[in-house]
Amino acid sequence: MGAGIAAHLANAGIRTHLLDIVPKGVDADAPKAARDKLAAGALKLLPKARPPALMSKDFAARIMPGNFDDDLERAVAESDIVIEAIVERLDIKQTVFKKVAAAAKPTTVLASNTSGIPISDIAEAMPEDARKRFLGLHFFNPPRWMHLLEVIPSSFTDPAVVEDVARWSDVVLGKGVVLCRDTPNFIGNRIGIGEMLLTFSTTLEGKYTIEEVDALNSKPVGRPKTGSYRLGDMVGLDVAAHVINNLRENLSGDPAADNYDPLHALMQPSAAMQKLIEAGWVGDKAGQGFYKKAKDAQGKRTILSFDLETLDYRERKEPSFPELKLRGSQESKVNQAIRLEGRAGEFYRKVYLPLFNYSALLTGKICDTPKQIDDAMRWGYGWAMGPFELMDAAGVSWCVEQMKAMGLTIAPAITKLLETGGAEATWYKGVYGKGQQVFDGASYVDVEVPAGMLILDAYKPQAEITSNSTAALIDIGDGVALLEFRSKANVLDDGVVTMMNEAPALLADKGFSALVIGGQDDHFCRGANLLQIGMWAMQKKFDELDKAVDALQQTVMNLRHGPLPVVVAPYGQTLGGGCEVSLHADHIQANADLFMGLVEIAVGVLPAGGGLKEIARRASAHASLVPGGDVFAWVRRGFEAAATGKVSMSAFEARETGWLRPSDGVSFHRNRVLADAKRAALALAASGYVPPDRNEPIHVMGAPGGANLMLGVQEFGWGGFASEHDQLIGSKMVHVLSGGMTPTARTVTAQTLLDLEREAFLSLCGTDKTLARIQHMLESRKPLRN
Repeated sequence: MGAGIAAHLANAGIRTHLLDIVPKGVDADAPKAARDKLAAGALKLLPKARPPALMSKDFAARIMPGNFDDDLERAVAESDIVIEAIVERLDIKQTVFKKVAAAAKPTTVLASNTSGIPISDIAEAMPEDARKRFLGLHFFNPPRWMHLLEVIPSSFTDPAVVEDVARWSDVVLGKGVVLCRDTPNFIGNRIGIGEMLLTFSTTLEGKYTIEEVDALNSKPVGRPKTGSYRLGDMVGLDVAAHVINNLRENLSGDPAADNYDPLHALMQPSAAMQKLIEAGWVGDKAGQGFYKKAKDAQGKRTILSFDLETLDYRERKEPSFPELKLRGSQESKVNQAIRLEGRAGEFYRKVYLPLFNYSALLTGKICDTPKQIDDAMRWGYGWAMGPFELMDAAGVSWCVEQMKAMGLTIAPAITKLLETGGAEATWYKGVYGKGQQVFDGASYVDVEVPAGMLILDAYKPQAEITSNSTAALIDIGDGVALLEFRSKANVLDDGVVTMMNEAPALLADKGFSALVIGGQDDHFCRGANLLQIGMWAMQKKFDELDKAVDALQQTVMNLRHGPLPVVVAPYGQTLGGGCEVSLHADHIQANADLFMGLVEIAVGVLPAGGGLKEIARRASAHASLVPGGDVFAWVRRGFEAAATGKVSMSAFEARETGWLRPSDGVSFHRNRVLADAKRAALALAASGYVPPDRNEPIHVMGAPGGANLMLGVQEFGWGGFASEHDQLIGSKMVHVLSGGMTPTARTVTAQTLLDLEREAFLSLCGTDKTLARIQHMLESRKPLRN
């Protein structure tokens, strides 16, 4: 965990010391490398981590390995914040922080990443001045990828320190900050383990299989497909058992006790979990846990499941819940699921109704408002909705009726909610960012949006300028409009392309000064409308296909060369056409977690929305910066990325590939991307924006450079890395990038390259192997190698 935290600090541009113990048996006079072996070893593994801990392998250079004995005083003295992530033992943490406090500057923030030890207990061993600067910073694993960061002040912590650290964690690290009270296992693990215990208990009582539970605790209730038992394997059963035991030891089953917890009787690892732990089968890191990878009699890979009755592995049993074919919004699906007849509905009621009551009982004890619990479960466990949002979706009054029928003692906060709001009461009122309120157990309080964020839902629908079935233009203030994609997977369908094409002129006529293209759902854009392309290609309607490709090309050209500055704010998956739209922006303001690439080769075509044109144009621009500059190296970088369908794993990798320019921006927090993009758009408008020349000269390499790339395509084929069809696509990419493989290098316009793109795209759509790739992707959502 310590190395993962260091990696994310490095991602954010922070030079970081990574210290660990001196390996056993290493003498004091041993070489420094030998004494730093553990920290250095952890650092060496970071570039190989999957999912990647570093946003660029180069960022490893920002981390300096060392050891506690030799480097602690110097490293602490040089640091503005010290984050401890050592073994979960109070005595050891207190000993370390005594040394840290003595070496630290009087302004240095001291923090523990403990997952459950009381922050005040650790603080008691420190000098009074250090206690004021000490708090808990509980990252969830893996630190880069888990949005939640719990910030836990002790009874000694200066509120100003809490405020500063919370804002730094939000703005610099991009974390979803949840302020917690200093209670056992804080918020995320207190509620998360509570749900786990209820799930395990219900599993045994109802004789559900682990496959059934993982199917139930997934998409129907807005949870990740990992469910419960698969999640246990990923987290580590030993880790889960540790948290359970910590809760049992620090809480009480006595209703009269201050630390009473109604689930205390369940706080014991199950018999199945105990057996797996005793055998060392603690999940993914051990190769097996509740699930085990194996091979069948034919040698094919298979997954075995742990039977909770026999306590042994068996073949997988596919769950069957036909009643779970639910439709509608996620809220509607939850409302339907919890009311189902049969085993599925019974499971949901026995797990979630007690969970709702449990969460309400802890509100005011582990946190100030239900919003903190919901945020912790969404950001730390990947739920689409937290317990209170789920209860609102299910219907608070209905839930209370069912709770009473189950014999539950209704939490006072729920009773007060119904007294305040009546039969139609809900925990939340309004929309986040637009005057939302939440019931805190006594009254409704405002839900504040952190300063500097732009929440798009706050502008809908009242600020919509115009819209169609799959796109909208929204006035986000100060003369800036935002174009939001609303198609399925945000693909570039007719509605989206039409709106992009019309937006620049329409907005200029209305007096707007800039345009931002972006959104705040899961992914920016997954490319073109493959279903429509496939239908035209299979029906051989090449005239229709030609018109559609030309329309997209002219649309992105209008964005780049239109009357207003355009800032694109990509996030998540930005693939194919989504990448091409981004490449035509005056400025890109990307989320740090950006998965960008020209992936068209996977469906048997090449980029034809100006992607290859932009590779050539940017290469020409780079080469022109130096006398006698050669475009080849820049073209080769882009070609290799497109020919292999390479997808960046961060905005920084996208910059290394050439999709982002050095001047483009990166925002770590998803909810800050649009606000930062808006500021960039206003800056462009204020600087006296003049659009680039639509007919700017583009120097292309012709056949001399193209031949080198063609040889590379052939070598990939000879080496078995590219199929015959891959080579055909690659050669057509080279034809476009070289400007038509003319005998010598020459100068062309963008339209020449776009025409070459379109011609090559249409020719590929006429091949059987491309049609097979398109069909396979539509049917399986996986690429076909043919």
